Amino acid sequence: MAVVFAKIARIDYPKAWPGLFTDLLQQLQSQSTLVVRRVYLVLHHALKELASKRLSSDQKAFAELTKQLFEHVWSQWCLDTQQIASGLPQALANQTPGQPLLLSLERWLILLKALRRLVVFGFQSDSRTLEPVAVVTQTVPVLLQALQTLLAARPVKGAPRSQLAVMLDRGLIKLAKVITNVQEVHPWSFYYAGVFDGAMELFFGQLVSGQQPDGGLFDRFLIQCMLFHHAVLTCPSYKGTSGAFELSSAARSQNMSGAIRSLGASGASHGIKSVADNVKQMSQGVKASMAAFWTSDRLHQLAQTLAYHFFTLTDRELEHWEESPEEFHHHSDSAAFRDNVRPCAELLFATLLQAYRAELAPDVVGMLAAASEACPPGAPSRMATHNGAASTSAAVPAAVLHKEAIYAAVGMGAYELHDYIDYQPWLRTTLVQEIADQSPAARPLRRRAGLLVGQWVGKLKGEDRPLAYRALLSLLADPDPAMQLAAVASLHALIDDWEFREDQFLDLVGPCFQLLANFMQSAVEFDSQLQIFGLMNLIIDRLGDSVKPFTEGLLRLLPEIWQDAEGQSLLRIQVLLALQRLVNALGMDSPASYTLLLPILQQCTSIDQPDELNLLEDGLQLWLIALRNAPAPHAPLLDLFLNLATVMERSTEHVQMACQIITSCVLLGRASFLQHYGGAVVHSLQALIGNVNERGMLLLFTTLEIILQCFPTEGASLLQPALQRLLLMVLGDKESSLTVSNAVTIYARTLLQMPQWFLQFCEATGPQLAHLGTGMSSATGEQLLLAFLDRWLDKFDSIGTPAARKLSALALCKVLTLPVTPILDRLDPIAAHLTSVWFEIEGTDTADGRSLGTEYYTTLRSEVDNEVTAATAASEEAEAEIKRRQHLQENDVVNQLKLSSFAKETMQQAIQMHGQRLEQAMQRIDSTILQQLQRMLAG
Repeated sequence: MAVVFAKIARIDYPKAWPGLFTDLLQQLQSQSTLVVRRVYLVLHHALKELASKRLSSDQKAFAELTKQLFEHVWSQWCLDTQQIASGLPQALANQTPGQPLLLSLERWLILLKALRRLVVFGFQSDSRTLEPVAVVTQTVPVLLQALQTLLAARPVKGAPRSQLAVMLDRGLIKLAKVITNVQEVHPWSFYYAGVFDGAMELFFGQLVSGQQPDGGLFDRFLIQCMLFHHAVLTCPSYKGTSGAFELSSAARSQNMSGAIRSLGASGASHGIKSVADNVKQMSQGVKASMAAFWTSDRLHQLAQTLAYHFFTLTDRELEHWEESPEEFHHHSDSAAFRDNVRPCAELLFATLLQAYRAELAPDVVGMLAAASEACPPGAPSRMATHNGAASTSAAVPAAVLHKEAIYAAVGMGAYELHDYIDYQPWLRTTLVQEIADQSPAARPLRRRAGLLVGQWVGKLKGEDRPLAYRALLSLLADPDPAMQLAAVASLHALIDDWEFREDQFLDLVGPCFQLLANFMQSAVEFDSQLQIFGLMNLIIDRLGDSVKPFTEGLLRLLPEIWQDAEGQSLLRIQVLLALQRLVNALGMDSPASYTLLLPILQQCTSIDQPDELNLLEDGLQLWLIALRNAPAPHAPLLDLFLNLATVMERSTEHVQMACQIITSCVLLGRASFLQHYGGAVVHSLQALIGNVNERGMLLLFTTLEIILQCFPTEGASLLQPALQRLLLMVLGDKESSLTVSNAVTIYARTLLQMPQWFLQFCEATGPQLAHLGTGMSSATGEQLLLAFLDRWLDKFDSIGTPAARKLSALALCKVLTLPVTPILDRLDPIAAHLTSVWFEIEGTDTADGRSLGTEYYTTLRSEVDNEVTAATAASEEAEAEIKRRQHLQENDVVNQLKLSSFAKETMQQAIQMHGQRLEQAMQRIDSTILQQLQRMLAG
């Protein structure tokens, strides 16, 4: 019921339910203990909901609420603290706590949770405002004192665990969490509250007290101790960074210096010129306190404690390894540091090493030397034969576990220890031998040595890489999945490294793939399968064309993986990515993959399959890669277009990929493809025209252009409905200049190749103007042609690419031969554009003016381009696709014509068509342009 109240309060408070908390406070006057308990529970859940709201208005409302509630919550919590502190020792000693004490402790915990939210979320962070938070100074010393009192009363380890002791541990955890959160949010107020050194000492003392993690409730308290030290060490404010604060209006005012002085900085009005200077001055005090606290002895003591107490594998973890090796590895690799002791200890160790590298690095190296001396290579099996006095479990000696823990520390500090450890001899004389040691006692050390090879990849020399590869493959051959996963992680690091050379790994590719395939079939955990296949994908990617000899075996493996991964879309995506790379590697031999490829493509490109949301995009990219690499038309590969048509009908999300696929289908299938699917192509393109943004329109133009190039006559007739819709858009005023200037190039090609068809096209389109809702009345074909010509001439200078400008110039030459006399009234701008393009492409002695490439349209990059896989980008250079595009370019009429010669030829035709009227129009041309025109025609 309290949660229901809180959910309603999140929506209704304060506007629709302004009296909520006033009513709750009144209910606390009740004499019923049950009623009071329920009121505090509602208060806690309501504050929890309201504190999580992030809008500025909601945060201001919560700040006002804090002023209303803080005094009551704080005073009641202090009273309960006194009652608990006085009654707790006797209750713990008797093992029979009274009900009133348990109720007080329960209420105390609820109030502490409410107090945390009021202090943490009820005030702006002083790291941003540089204004003191008075309640921090008021509460934190009391909180710290309460923590010390309760810790002193806590039963010793091994004592019977009562309900009261469990609740006490929960209270200790919550107290430590409150202190840590307050330090994180209000670092300056916390520092100047006079508890900084005391809190550091208390939490440090708890960590080095010898209390080892045992999986119990108190482990969460140790986590809070480590999180506190990590928060202090990484606090941006304490480092004096200028980006650690944002000035509020009060901070910008003249009271800024007073606010800083109240926080503890001196001299704010005596020579300090900026807020940044004040922050740096304040940070100096913190740094001095930190330097005084973190002496070499303390650093060494904490580093040893973390390594030997928190990194060392426990009997429970070794049992977990035995029972579920894969789960053990994944838990060790990805457990959340706020909820698990070992990851939190690793985080604190790495932070300490980063902050105090000069002091700690020699200590870590010393611990490594001592552990190596106590447990040299080959020693674990000898130790295991002795009696169990030196063992923490039946099979693993203590020296092995200690060395494994130090190795874990060295692996985490690989970057910081880079200059302190001579890695090459260590790898050759120690790590490789330990990876090769297959004795049961050496298992933890063997696994950790394998992980170390990957963590220290930055210092791995080129000549040592084959040695490292072979060592890791021997680890991958181990029947223990935890060993195999360690090998997978390190191999991934080595192969993904900048210094990877395929020639050093090529001889091992076959055995590596075989071992990974065997592991893939035996792996139980989904995360294991993802990591294994991720490594296979990486190898395929890094080898490039060199993976071709291994494709046959990989193609035999993939169908089984695909079937076993039903319902696991992440793994199936990995299969699709692998196929993309394999098809690219096969190139002209890609039909060898069709037996596997086509059923997968049929499934992935269908919107009816359950995983469509996750697999469609990668499936479309795989289809595009297959089309680009296909050496010849293959009917089942082209028949997938029906799936694409359905996708395009549903949304415009995949416009870019759809246009590229249609283009590749047309280039590959030619007449056969258009014969079967021409109607569907036109329907899809027509539906997109006018319904996509500028970038989408530019993508469509390229596809339309390819169809018109491949099929000059049939293509224009087939595309007539789409071209009519596009023409009406061009003549309107809604499209951008970039869209219009690119669209006119489409019609320039039809004019160049079929001028009479274009006249008929205008005649057929004119009467549809009013019917199609353009706002224009119907027009004759001649009127429509002239309107288009005016639009074309107006946007001619916006045509960007040289090939498109030449195409438009050639088409303008052809326009002059049309039997439409008013065209001559536009001879002046036509001549100006013709001579401009002629000078660009033929105006120099070295210019040929013929082939200017195939880029007829402007392209715009966007975030969508970044989502295309590397394999899709690489397929643009597929040999088969390049050959088809080269053939198209060689036969393109634009590349076969020279503008000056074609202009001279068409001018003769225009004279025959228009006669005296053309000569009169020539006389009206600007003299400078006329001279240029005559020069062009003479050339």
